Amino acid sequence: MKLQASPAAAHTGPKPAGAAATAKGARRVPGALVNPVAIVWLITLICLPLSRIVSPNFPSVSLVNSVLILSLFMVTVAFGQGLVILTGGIDLSVASVVGLGAFATGVFANAGVPVLAAVAIAVALSAVVGAVNGLFVAYAGFPPFIVTLASGTILASILLGVSRGAPAQRSPAVLADLFSGRIAVAGIPTPIIVLVLVVLLGLLIQNRTRLGRQAYCVGNSVRATQIAGLSVTATLVSVYVVAAAFYGLTGVMLLGYSSGADLNIGAGWLLPSITAVVVGGSAIRGGAGSFLGTVGGAVLLTLLSICISAAGIPEGFRQVLYGAIILIALIGGRFSQRVS
Repeated sequence: MKLQASPAAAHTGPKPAGAAATAKGARRVPGALVNPVAIVWLITLICLPLSRIVSPNFPSVSLVNSVLILSLFMVTVAFGQGLVILTGGIDLSVASVVGLGAFATGVFANAGVPVLAAVAIAVALSAVVGAVNGLFVAYAGFPPFIVTLASGTILASILLGVSRGAPAQRSPAVLADLFSGRIAVAGIPTPIIVLVLVVLLGLLIQNRTRLGRQAYCVGNSVRATQIAGLSVTATLVSVYVVAAAFYGLTGVMLLGYSSGADLNIGAGWLLPSITAVVVGGSAIRGGAGSFLGTVGGAVLLTLLSICISAAGIPEGFRQVLYGAIILIALIGGRFSQRVS
């Protein structure tokens, strides 16, 4: 079956010749005068001492630990969203899939299934949702935001029906100990160690695997990718599967961190997942970006969120901030497109 080019319809203009060259050269946003990854990390380092403005107790070792621990969840969910954005799509099923990961883990673990097996089942179920998204986007040619919005809504309704209004799922003790920060190895809280592992895994997948390289290619030009003999269909399906697996893993970790979870545990992660990606320098139209930049964006947003809470600013301001950043990124992307 011939694949329609709609998943990356935004990338119909002239692109770099050759998919292989695209994969190597697309990691910086076209038209950027400076490295956006360096900028986001520099801003993060500057904001750390400035946090004293909102609290005399900042900055401190405790603040750094809190930022890194809470960044774990945003980094994990943003990695999946970033892969999708690289292909020119966007995933609106984040909240429901995060909820699925937490809910399924709690249900199976509390039913007597070994914790590791319960986690594996939860992540696998999340990956199935991603496969459905990828199949509809790749084979049917439907817009990614429509497909993922629909699947997320359906999944949320299914989870509500299955749970029958049951109270929050209790976290297995081992997950609570692992992700709450109560356990430390060589003085380093375990969530920070997990964060390092997630970052290394993300860098490996996005920069060193066939899937990551082809995601860059698809985001730049579907046609060029096909001419190079690469499977756009397989790439898109695989990207959505991997992304959903990471959303589900985020739900597992949130279940442990909060020692329990209800179906709304993923509700607040859609905008942050997109914002961290665009703050990290990724092109909102796809084809360019760096996971290291996304990590910097996630750490920066987490630091700002903590400062907002410490300053007593209303919680809604955080959502306004996320939305404003995304709009600025869209305007910047349109401007750079006209300039180039």
